[in-house]
Parts: sequence; C-alpha cells; structure tokens
Amino acid sequence: MRTRHKIGLLLLTSTAMIAPAAAQQGQPNPNQVAGKAILQAADAAIGASKVHSYVASSTGWRGYPGQQFAQGDLPRTDLKSNVSSIDFDGKSAKTEYVRVQGNNIPRGGGAGFPVQGEQQFAEFVNSDIAWNLNPQGQPVRQLATEAGDRQLAIWTNPIGFIKAGLAAPNAAATDHYYGRTNRTVKVVAYSVKVCDGPQPQCTRRLTGEFNNDNMLERVIAWVPDPVLGDKMVEYRWSDYRDVGNGVKYPFRLHAHMGDHPLIPGGHNYLDLRTQDVKINAADAAQAVPDAVRNAPVPTQTNVVSTQLAPGTYLVAGGSHNSVAVEFKDFVTVIEGPLSNQRTNAVVAEVHKLFPNKPIRYLVNTHNHFDHLGGVRGFVAEGATVITDDRNRNFYQQVVLAPQQRTLQFDRLSQRPFAPTGPGTLELQTFTDHYTISDGNQIIELYHVDGLNHSDNMLIAYLPKEKIVVNADLYGPPPAGGNLANVSNNAVVLYRNLKRLKLDVSTHVPIHGNPGSNADFERIVGPVAARTPQQGDGG
Repeated sequence: MRTRHKIGLLLLTSTAMIAPAAAQQGQPNPNQVAGKAILQAADAAIGASKVHSYVASSTGWRGYPGQQFAQGDLPRTDLKSNVSSIDFDGKSAKTEYVRVQGNNIPRGGGAGFPVQGEQQFAEFVNSDIAWNLNPQGQPVRQLATEAGDRQLAIWTNPIGFIKAGLAAPNAAATDHYYGRTNRTVKVVAYSVKVCDGPQPQCTRRLTGEFNNDNMLERVIAWVPDPVLGDKMVEYRWSDYRDVGNGVKYPFRLHAHMGDHPLIPGGHNYLDLRTQDVKINAADAAQAVPDAVRNAPVPTQTNVVSTQLAPGTYLVAGGSHNSVAVEFKDFVTVIEGPLSNQRTNAVVAEVHKLFPNKPIRYLVNTHNHFDHLGGVRGFVAEGATVITDDRNRNFYQQVVLAPQQRTLQFDRLSQRPFAPTGPGTLELQTFTDHYTISDGNQIIELYHVDGLNHSDNMLIAYLPKEKIVVNADLYGPPPAGGNLANVSNNAVVLYRNLKRLKLDVSTHVPIHGNPGSNADFERIVGPVAARTPQQGDGG
C-alpha cells in the first residue's frame, strides 16, 4: 500500500506540473487546448454557434430551496406552464411560469405555499439588472445577487455553456471517473463574469460533463448563499432532439440545488419536460424598463425601529422583522433573517437602542433559509443562537461550520473565533420550552405542535408585555380589518396558544405589522372552530 500511495502522489504531481511547465516554455496549455477541442466538438454536435436566442415552453415541477419541513427534500409545486426566453447576444432572459399545488404534499414553506389556485410569476434579467413583475404587473428591481444568479443561469443551458466556454480564456479539460458506474466523462471548467462589480462576487465557476458523443449531460454551477456558502446547483440535460437548422436542444432538464455531503438526501429543485422550442426567436431579447433602470439597487439594510413596550422594540424596515428585548446586562434579539448584510444593519440599530449592552442571545424561530440567513452574523457578534433541538446537527455541522464562501464573504468567515480559544457558545437548543430571564425581564420559547410548515418552529412569548412573536404563522391586518384567507398556520398558532394558556394582548409577526389579540380571536377563532384538528399547517 505504501508503494501505491507514492506512485499516486508522483502521478498527481506530474500532471499538476504540466500546465505551469508548458506556460513557462511558451507552449499552449494542454488542458486548455483539450477544453477548446471538446467545446468545438460539442458545438458541431448541437449547433450552439448557430443559436442567438430561443424560447422554450415546458411543464413540470419546481421546488422551494431552503424551505424544507425538516431536513430532506424540497417542498414542490407543479408548473402548469414554464416559458423561458434567452437572448445570448444581449445577455438577457425572461422566465414566466404558473405554479399550482397539484398532488404535491403541502409540507414545508415558501412564499404562497401551499398554493391556492394558480400563482403567476415573471422574472427577468438583462446583464447585471434583474426585475420581477408584481401582482399589479409593475416591474420591480431585485437584489444584485439575484441578477448575478439569473445571469449565470443563461450559461448553464448546453447552448449557453458551449458559447460561453468557447469565449472563455480559461476553459480547460480534465476527466472524471465514476467508480460506481465504471464510466469516465470529459469535464470542461471555466469562469464567467455575471456583473461588472468587484471580485469575487461577479465571477462564477461552471463545469460541464460531456459524453463520448460530445453531448453535454451535466452542468454544475455555484451561487452565493448566506446559509450554505458557495451553494452547488446541478443541471442534468437529456433527450436531445433536432429543432431545425442543424440545432439540437435537450427536451428534459432535472436540477438539484443545495446538495451537500453533510445534508441527508438530494434536494430536487426543478424538473422540466419541453414541448416546444423556437430557435432565434425575434422577441427573446428583454429591454430594461426605465422604472427599473432608474430605481436604486435594492438592499436589505433599511431599518425602522418602533417601541412595542419599554425595553422592547420592533426592528423592521424590510420584508422580515426582528425584535430586540433589553435585559439588565444584555440584549436578546428574536430572529436574524435574510443575510449578513441585514444582520449588520440590525446589530447597528440594536447598539443604538441599547448602548454598551452586548447581544447575548439570538432566537431563531425555525430552519427556513430566509429566517436563518443572518444567524452567522449574530454568532460573529458573540451571540448564542437559541433554537429547536431538531436543528442542532444541521446548524452545528453546516450553518455555523467553516464552509467555502468565495462568492460572498460574511463576518464569521472573515473573523472566526479560534476553535480552541474562549470563543462563544454558538448554539443552545431545547425541545419543548426554554426561558431567558434575568430575574426581571422574561422571554419564554415554546415549540409549535401540529405544524406542516416546519417541524422545528418556535414562538416567543413575553409574559410581562403579553406579546407573542411568530414567524410565518399569522400576519395581522390593519386594526379592525380582515384577512382574505386564514391559513392553516394561523389555526395551528391559535390552537397552540390555547394549549399553552398564554395571556396574549399583541401579536408581533416576523412578516408585517403588529396587531391585537382581539382581532386574532375574531378572525382566526371561527375558522379554527370549524377546521378538523390534524397536523395540517401550511
């Protein structure tokens, strides 16, 4: 065995030294020469260079990344329709799709999940500007990271991958041997710019696997994620068909997003079966609307604080709220959502509200990524994360562990605590009930039973103030108003409050504005009374 190890090391070292040696002698890099040859053969096989744009119509299903009920596969809904328009020359794209619940299990989360009726979406990108159409049909600019991800997606299609690879100066080839199938595939890797901003956020990596017929079977890309770091997205292309003019297009796509060696199972993200493709369509290009181009680039840093009670503040100003509670010698924050950028803004605001008091605890309501994305920033601040025990392994082994974060740094990756130093207690978990107290101020945390949104949801209750804080369960309407739809999540919250016998005066949601318990009783009580008791939260 020792001899075999030495031989393997020698071969690896010799192979790794080929490219530098060739460069020093002024010779072409053989890996890059091989990469260009593979891409040229693939171009000849499917006619990628003949394509300037296309419009593809498909059906299938789509998952909600980071919205699992527990650890496992993504919740999903069917796609009644999915139309993708890509203009390679103009680096623009449009995706219009209609979601319906279908026969998919309504467990997990995501905006509007489970779907009632039909949900229509329209998502656009042009170079480094992304926008969506809101329900009123108005264009709304999206985050810069979203623009980068959508721009990257243009080049993950086989036609786009080949075109971008042929243009890339660093495309290089290698082989991958799959031992379980006894198969070797040719792999081409390169980097592509998705925006003109500072490195490394604007430079993304792509790899593509080609079979012996020079057909692209798999593309792997990486996108920045505040929870997972450099998150892998895998696209599997198959069922190539002739669509005219010597062009072949894959009529089947299956994609995974967020697969990780320490997270059980695969995360099935997208499955499309194409019915129609129009090559070099005249209407594929997407111009940026003036309202979008002239709008400021959205951020997650806007903060507006409102006092809920003495020493208790709602820290709002965006799509997700936090709640800051003052104790004698420290502060507890309920919820660290979205991203490191959002956490930095919330932390700065909390220090303004309560000078010279450290943030000792960060209460995390549940495992969904939009509520978890800012947690690492609070740990970097020195706070202990308090969450349901069902999250322990995932948070310790993945969320708070060192991960590759080359696409988007955060405070914890740049300024980590030494593993053997005094550091901080990163994580404290509980099963049913947990209390934070200094003898005067109290926060009580309770596990939420019977919920299909997440198996690790908690609510936070302040008994002195009679305030209950919830995430994704109930968003109050304006005082005296009503809700068009009372979700099963709200019914589950109602039943848990009755089970726990909590005396509530005010409901504070992580999404939306506070409201009275009188309105909650009036709106949700009758629906709960006629809804069968079962674990059917949304």
